[in-house]
Amino acid sequence: MTSAKRPLRKRHPGVPALALLTCSAIALPCQGQQAAPVNAAPAAGAAESQDSITEELIQMLQKHNALSEDDARTLIDKLRKRSAQATAAATAPAAAPSAAATTAAAPTAVAPAAATAAAGEAAVPKKPGGDVRVMYIPESEKQRIRDEIKQEVLTTAKAENWAQPFALPEWTRRITFGGDILFRQQFDFWNHGNFPAVNYYAINSGSPYDVSLSDGNTVPPPLLDTTRMREQPRLRARLDMQAKISDDLDVGLRLNTGNDANPVVTDQTYPPDSTRLTFSLDRAYLNYHPLHGLSVWAGRSPNPWMYTNMVWDDDLNFDGLAIQYRFDAGAGLQPFATVGAFSVENTTYNLSSNGFNNGRSRDKWLYGVQLGADWKFQEDMTASGAVAYYYFDKISGKLSSPCAPVDSTVVCNSDDSRALFMQKGNTLFALRDPSLTSQPNSPEYQYFGLAAPFRELDVLLRLDTRLSHTLHWIIEGDYVNNLAFGAGRIAKLHPVTNLNGDGGTYVGGDSGYHLLMQIGYPVISELGQWNVLGGYKRIESDAVLDAFTDSTFHVGGTNAKGYYVQGNLGFTHNAWLDARWFSATEVSGPPLAVDVLQVDLNARF
Repeated sequence: MTSAKRPLRKRHPGVPALALLTCSAIALPCQGQQAAPVNAAPAAGAAESQDSITEELIQMLQKHNALSEDDARTLIDKLRKRSAQATAAATAPAAAPSAAATTAAAPTAVAPAAATAAAGEAAVPKKPGGDVRVMYIPESEKQRIRDEIKQEVLTTAKAENWAQPFALPEWTRRITFGGDILFRQQFDFWNHGNFPAVNYYAINSGSPYDVSLSDGNTVPPPLLDTTRMREQPRLRARLDMQAKISDDLDVGLRLNTGNDANPVVTDQTYPPDSTRLTFSLDRAYLNYHPLHGLSVWAGRSPNPWMYTNMVWDDDLNFDGLAIQYRFDAGAGLQPFATVGAFSVENTTYNLSSNGFNNGRSRDKWLYGVQLGADWKFQEDMTASGAVAYYYFDKISGKLSSPCAPVDSTVVCNSDDSRALFMQKGNTLFALRDPSLTSQPNSPEYQYFGLAAPFRELDVLLRLDTRLSHTLHWIIEGDYVNNLAFGAGRIAKLHPVTNLNGDGGTYVGGDSGYHLLMQIGYPVISELGQWNVLGGYKRIESDAVLDAFTDSTFHVGGTNAKGYYVQGNLGFTHNAWLDARWFSATEVSGPPLAVDVLQVDLNARF
């Protein structure tokens, strides 16, 4: 019924079928359909009720752009005209049926009857006297048909966005957004008897420090604040985007707050002068999954390993390539294997910018492999386990060739082997060999590197027991050992950390373990949901790389032991309160004890 003056309108896939049903419902002939001849008229009340519903259906189709306004008005006019004729016929004196009356009258014609008539006259049984038998459909069945048509219209309209056609391009349907926000009040209670600790990260990330005992050296090294109580209001905000490029390729991006130089901390202390917080790119990766169970991550991607935060901090992302294959072996067993290669540190391109002794790149990499499985051996019990081997290439420091570091501008050939980011705990040694210095007690400007290489073997077990439909009891154990550790080799490097109380003998270690137990809801998402957990850690100095371990326990780093407890309570949809208490002290060496309280307000979207 579209006018020749009106432009052609795009029809939705379901519109022709729906229009046919509408025409059938009001007993009007549609394109490709013949009106079904019948000889009986319904009661006036039943016809009026059906016509009212049919008119409502036409208006609904026009509202969702399935019909034009002119088409809808024409159909409604015909419907009302037919309704008036049916009412007049029902109230007129009874007359003998004739062929013309049989053709003109249109009783309760429904889609099934119309379709049958259109198929051929043989489908309508006739009596010998020429009468036509009309099928009777109960009112309840008519209402069911109308409800099904209405539901089909609404479902199609929602799926195809009839209300606002072409308002959003197709690609927007393949992108989803999410994120979370955290408000934290943190209290660090350092023991007053702690030994002052040098901030080696501050030295390595800036100018070298003069470690000599010359008369002119009166500047103390940068120190960590390890003796006073600290209170910090902190905030974390993260915005995540996921885009489906194709059936087998996804892209992920995430922005977050935090210090750009710290890979394991995304919450940020409020600035003292109320300046703006920083916001940076935290993730950018491709996830390619060409086969069922096979996933490939490339870029800055989420942690691909099964892990605890004794080895990897929860906020750490990985720069490089990871491949994981997981398959179903039957009997509830799902083995998996993961391999990865990730950049840890890159050499400054122009090293050294103020000297002629430029060297080759000394890029630091992590190579890892992990084998594991999830096993649902009972309906309400799942066990998970994995064994991983992490190989850090060129991560340890290298003693320089003889040089004369008599001022802060001198460059020695092993400076690029220093640790650019660290927390605390790993054993360090002075990188520069000052044997070319001509005068005794001359200044000696030093950088510091890791004394131990790192080849970490990690074994992790987890048992998840479902106590009820929603409550779970989780037990977890993690053990790690640095297979490349050698105390004798480290002692020969004359380390400057992890020495005994008199500052002489090296007392570092190579292993660590972590035990955890949790009960309650695994994920807090609604009002009243809760969980409580507690655990114990013991991490010797060189068990893992201190740069990547948990940043909260013992205020980050290794050479720590102690316990922690935590409780979470949901106070509305996707929002919860979190309180955590950590109590830790040193494993060996000078005293360094601290208790940490964190109170968090969390929300996700």
